[in-house]
Amino acid sequence: MNQVTDTYAGALIELGVPPEDVEAAAKSFAACPELREVLSSPIIGEEEKERVIARIFPRSMQGFLRLLCRNGRAGDADEIFRDYRSQRRKNIRRIKATVEYVTPLTPAQQNGIVDFVKRKTGYSDVELNLVQNPELLGGFILRAGDFRYDRSTIYMMTRLEKKLRHQHVTEISMTPAEESIRSEVNLHKLKATVEYVTPLSQAQISRIKEIVKQKTRYKDVELNLVQNPELLGGFILQAGNFRYDRSVRRMLAQLHENLKRR
Repeated sequence: MNQVTDTYAGALIELGVPPEDVEAAAKSFAACPELREVLSSPIIGEEEKERVIARIFPRSMQGFLRLLCRNGRAGDADEIFRDYRSQRRKNIRRIKATVEYVTPLTPAQQNGIVDFVKRKTGYSDVELNLVQNPELLGGFILRAGDFRYDRSTIYMMTRLEKKLRHQHVTEISMTPAEESIRSEVNLHKLKATVEYVTPLSQAQISRIKEIVKQKTRYKDVELNLVQNPELLGGFILQAGNFRYDRSVRRMLAQLHENLKRR
């Protein structure tokens, strides 16, 4: 956003052009990049540009677009439309929130996220943008303005690995008897179970094994993989007394509980 495009966007709002007409014009520019070139070209005359505008755009937008052409600002149309959306959201107390996910969210889950964003940001209206991103491995990332809520599997795995490396994780606890047995039978194989939704790659399986070895000091880990669609996304790791639940089901349950307390 810059001062010039911000000013034009504000003027577009003041003109009272129906939002659907603004979006129709924006779609025309997006669908045909040559259109921007024609309307911003110094070689093409104003009359020809006006004929193009009259033929393609809604009547309510034509005066504004003619103004852009006369002022040599037709090339800034995309940025003006972005600024227009931003200003309009502020005016009507609407915020745009983006959710990156692996497993598609149900309508109920989307509604829960919308309510969560409203409470966090104070906006009364939320425009939810859904983006599928398999690289997250599971879970989701929520962004709304300056607010970011990352509960993706890749983030959780990285966080778990860092905690284990610095010995900050207290979720694993062993009795003195278990500690003694572990010391005496250091080569004993430990069985660990991973419940998941999206199948894990060999690299991810190896990484999980290393994480378990680092914390438990067992030299051999037998990993049992269990696919569980009810988790909705993410994973659950169980190794002895250690349980690390970073499933989407648990995250959404926590989110629901937080909303009920507010």
